[in-house]
Amino acid sequence: MPDQPSQQPPEFHFPEVRVVEASAGSGKTYALAKRYLQLMFHPSLKNHSLAMRHILALTFTNKAAYEMKSRILQFLKGIALGAISDQEMGELLPLYKGDPKKAQEMAYHFLDQMIHHFNFFQVQTIDKFINAILSGSAFKIGLTAHFKIRTNAKDYLEYSLDQLITNAYYDHDLYESFQRFLHQYLYLENRSGWFPKKDILSIVTTLFDENNTYGLEFIPGPYKSEDIQKTKKQILAEIKRLEQMLPEETDARFLKSLENFIKAHEHSFDIDTVSDYFARETFPIRKGKDVPIEVEALWGSIHEGLHKLVEQEAFSLFNPYIDMYNKVKTALLEVTTREDILFLGELNKKAKALFDEEYMTVEELYYRLATRFHHYLIDEFQDTSRLQWQNLHLMAEEALSTGGSLFYVGDRKQAIYGFRGGDVRLFDDLKKGFSHFNVQVDRLTTNWRSQKNIVEFNNDVFSWANLKHFIEAKEEYETAKKKKNPVRFADDDYYQLQKIFGQCQQEYLLSNDGGYVQMEYIEEEKREKRDEIVREKLIGLLKGLGSRYALKDIAVLTRGNAEIELMTQWLLEEGFVVESERTSNVQEHPHIEEIVALMTFLNSPIDNQAFARFILGDIFTRATGLSREEYEAFIIQVQGTRKKDEPLYLYMAFRDKYPHLWERYLEEYFRTIGLYPLYELMVSVFGRLQCLKNFPETEGFFMHFLELIKKAEDENPDCESFLHYFEELQGEDLYVRFLDRNAIKLLTIHKSKGLEFPVVILPFLGMDIQVVSTSVDNKQSYLLRPGQKQMRLLRLKNKYLSYSEELYTVYREEYIQALLSELNNVYVALTRPREELYVFVPKKIGNSFNFLKLLIPENYFLPKEKPVLKGHYKEGLELDSHRMDLNPSQESDWIQYLKDEFLPAKNLQQLQIMQKGELIHALLGCLKSAKDITRKEIFQPVLQMYRTHAEKSEFEAAVQLTSHFVKSAQIQKFFESDQCQVFIEQEIINAVGHTKRIDRLMVFKEEVWICDFKLTDENRNQYMEQVLEYKRLVECLYPSQVVRGFLLYVTTNQYEEV
Repeated sequence: MPDQPSQQPPEFHFPEVRVVEASAGSGKTYALAKRYLQLMFHPSLKNHSLAMRHILALTFTNKAAYEMKSRILQFLKGIALGAISDQEMGELLPLYKGDPKKAQEMAYHFLDQMIHHFNFFQVQTIDKFINAILSGSAFKIGLTAHFKIRTNAKDYLEYSLDQLITNAYYDHDLYESFQRFLHQYLYLENRSGWFPKKDILSIVTTLFDENNTYGLEFIPGPYKSEDIQKTKKQILAEIKRLEQMLPEETDARFLKSLENFIKAHEHSFDIDTVSDYFARETFPIRKGKDVPIEVEALWGSIHEGLHKLVEQEAFSLFNPYIDMYNKVKTALLEVTTREDILFLGELNKKAKALFDEEYMTVEELYYRLATRFHHYLIDEFQDTSRLQWQNLHLMAEEALSTGGSLFYVGDRKQAIYGFRGGDVRLFDDLKKGFSHFNVQVDRLTTNWRSQKNIVEFNNDVFSWANLKHFIEAKEEYETAKKKKNPVRFADDDYYQLQKIFGQCQQEYLLSNDGGYVQMEYIEEEKREKRDEIVREKLIGLLKGLGSRYALKDIAVLTRGNAEIELMTQWLLEEGFVVESERTSNVQEHPHIEEIVALMTFLNSPIDNQAFARFILGDIFTRATGLSREEYEAFIIQVQGTRKKDEPLYLYMAFRDKYPHLWERYLEEYFRTIGLYPLYELMVSVFGRLQCLKNFPETEGFFMHFLELIKKAEDENPDCESFLHYFEELQGEDLYVRFLDRNAIKLLTIHKSKGLEFPVVILPFLGMDIQVVSTSVDNKQSYLLRPGQKQMRLLRLKNKYLSYSEELYTVYREEYIQALLSELNNVYVALTRPREELYVFVPKKIGNSFNFLKLLIPENYFLPKEKPVLKGHYKEGLELDSHRMDLNPSQESDWIQYLKDEFLPAKNLQQLQIMQKGELIHALLGCLKSAKDITRKEIFQPVLQMYRTHAEKSEFEAAVQLTSHFVKSAQIQKFFESDQCQVFIEQEIINAVGHTKRIDRLMVFKEEVWICDFKLTDENRNQYMEQVLEYKRLVECLYPSQVVRGFLLYVTTNQYEEV
């Protein structure tokens, strides 16, 4: 069918590919949830016992998956309870509009299925789905079925690099690789720093991420560094010859620059130091004078040499990077294979290998997943990478070929994750590739989010006429400024622009007839003064908004984390409550810093600085009731009384000065650090120091810190390794997520994507068109050029463009894409607000002119009278005031609980008795009644379990002892099960969540018997307490029956009632 916009039909015509182009605020999540619902209710799935089992919805973030699941469940609940209107029923389920009772019954049935089979409710991230594929095919990629996923590869890469550095002493080829890297690092790139290992690791880590993003291997350029040096020497020799041949009429300015160049470069040179005169086709000579033939020939040779040099450098300068990466990757593979791990970033690349190498067919994949998908839904398709789509392509094609469907939603204008491999071209490629599968295109043009004035503002900014005017104005500006190597838009470029923004005009809801937009241009060019102006305006604006809106309704968006850091500091200094990455960073919270100081001290007691930081902190002073000043005086006194050259151990002095505090708060952890699991130890520390009670506002940080300990315990189980892990922590794990906190939100534009706020402020909005970014030391980074099967690393400097048409073509292509990406960023930023939008447009971004000034129509910068505005969200705080706050949980002393789990094993004899008791318990656990003792096979499972722990004679003796015990006259009644229900090893959870296990529970009509087996009565009092606790728990479960407790002694065939 033709690729034309269509309305949702009353019923589907499978197979179908439905593309939904959803502009900002147009109800993308609603469309996905509605589609999922319609598929569940569709007659084509009615013969399947679990309709949802055959539908797969994929998102990019856990948050998006959660929102989609919530919306689907909300719809189902509304239908099941009859709580939605006829109009909405007709919109959601047009097939059942005339039969709402039938829809109600089906919705109730689907909800019941979800409760019982929630694992088949497959709305998940792409990474989670790919992980499921790999888990079922692990052996095909060289892993076991129990491989572990690791999120951060940097530590493993560093370990692999260290191994190579060590081996380079013995391996000549490896030594030469490091030499080549260092030669490039120092001479070809002219790096000023001398930390090569740090830079190597940074480069290797980046290339590892790129390799995983695109799933392509790097191909080195065709030249060696020796070739580049040879070309440079040849050019330098010819330039020196040229100096000897210069005619008298040579341009004086060129002559001066040539003399300076030769004087500064005796053996080699950097292309940036070459005069721009050499980019000219003709020799620079005074007007009206002729160039000697030999000078003209030599000039052409130099020009050709420079052309050759820039292409050699561009295509091959980073070869040592690729060589070093490949060697580290080989070493890394040995480590990951040995430890049976896979990195999160590798999932898609590994999955691609399964299909590329034909290790697996779609049929086998479904067999391993234990399901078969007929319908696929994909969210945020504009950010899907080629690699991700390759892993889904065969499954989607199989579904379509068998009468299924593919439904994908996205917005080209919000494609801002190109740096992660997102390829917006897939939007159209799929429609072409699946054109024979009934392609339908829907466009959602109604903005449900924003008020009228905001929608109209964005319609004006991104209208086709305004975008064309912007491109023309930008090109005029660059011509006036005589920009080198400018890029001019051609017809193909305008076509790309129209593909993205041609359908961006939106309608607003009639009820959303308000809204406010304010644009302000900041003329100041100097950064310090500009920042002062922006700060003053931002603070004043926030104070005014604070009288109309709750703080949580205001978001301040920027492009980078440096600006987030700066504005967080501004707002905190002014007393605002702020939520940003800085304020939610678990590493930087003062109370977490105190806990880390305590752990550092426990790990190394001689660390006086860590101990001092802890005892001077809020946690310890609040717990002990002593002031910070007293502890400070104590430290000063200790330092003052120390003899010269005498070692100082601050904790010893503290122990002597405050023995009661040491014993109560620190001694146990000082003695047990490393003996107990770190998580349980720190839970006990939090409880002992009353962290949650004294600092309830920090509960989120405390809980997040404990979660990090739990998450890291497989790889970093001890204190020292965890502290290193915590110090190197990166990414999302750094930040604590707050829900509904009344604070101003500060976040980057990228992280705001998919979110909305009543008020949005953009203090530094601009367009920064960067083709190639610079590295930390301001040296130019590489440009990644993915191909069909391989990738290249290209060095692209502005200087190169004057000498190579091929490199200019590459630059031009990348520049257009960078410009389109900047427009997408601006679009995302301007479409976040619901009610009010405030934008400050600085004149410069970095050192470059801010082209955003040319994009925003001039009339929006004109002074205008501000209308009287009213906030609509202050009442949200009143609702919050009626919410019940739960008191923070109190952490138990897990160390004491762990101690209670084990009997003291003072000697080998006791250990043997314990092992014998465990074996007897296992044998008794096999017996429902005394009759079972005659069945020879009854103890076979126990024999299999204990064959490595007990000799055959020991096992036979235990069986004989058990048999005598069960058959004895005193004990026999406890193994008569005709009149009762018997539960063996019954687990019961007490009020604080601890699990208790009862050996034998016998439930009669009027009584309940608790049977606890013991070898002897050696610890009779302790055993009795244990049975009494069991009785208290069981009485809660059986309140109408009499609960009796018995201790049964195996070695004496006796029992006593407790």
